[in-house]
Amino acid sequence: MSSLDFREGHPGSSRVVGLAIVLGLHVVLIGALVFGLGRDDEEEAQIPLQVTLLEEERAPEPPAPETPPPPPDLAPPEPAYIPPPEIKLETPPPPAPKAIQAVQETKPEPQPVQRRPQPAVTGPRADPSHGNTQPPYPAASRRMGEEGRVVLELYVDASGDVTKGRIAQSSGFPRLDKTALIHAKRKWHFLPALRNGKPVGHWIKFAVAFKLTD
Repeated sequence: MSSLDFREGHPGSSRVVGLAIVLGLHVVLIGALVFGLGRDDEEEAQIPLQVTLLEEERAPEPPAPETPPPPPDLAPPEPAYIPPPEIKLETPPPPAPKAIQAVQETKPEPQPVQRRPQPAVTGPRADPSHGNTQPPYPAASRRMGEEGRVVLELYVDASGDVTKGRIAQSSGFPRLDKTALIHAKRKWHFLPALRNGKPVGHWIKFAVAFKLTD
């Protein structure tokens, strides 16, 4: 009776054993994958979903535009100084000096003008046919004790009448001065001044004294 001896390596039997081992390993791996994937799907299905509502983020409002500050008051710039244009005047060349003449004309010295002597004037004189009276004493001046000496400057015309007059020296009291001047112009008369025997107008000074004892 014959028997198989596995101690000796048979080529056909060793191949069968190898294929069987490979197939067994594949089956085990496939089964593990199937069972593992199923469990993962169940675990994922059992995890509750947590939903959180997120508020919509609003965009921030843009800041209000800042009003620009008013422009500063600036004084108008001063106009640039423009120097006046230089005006050059062409001066003519100086004239050539003239030759000095040998003969110089001599001018005669001017003769002094001989003035005719003015004829002497005889001043006005008192008229014997017409006496010049003393001016009346003002009553107010006498009551107030006013007295003094007035010097009158009178103009006697060619007819001998007093036509102008002024106070050359006051008595110190206007009332006495005015009384003497008015009386001389109204009442007095003189013989006119004479020049070459002819009557002419002339100024004369005359004094009038006011005394309380008169």
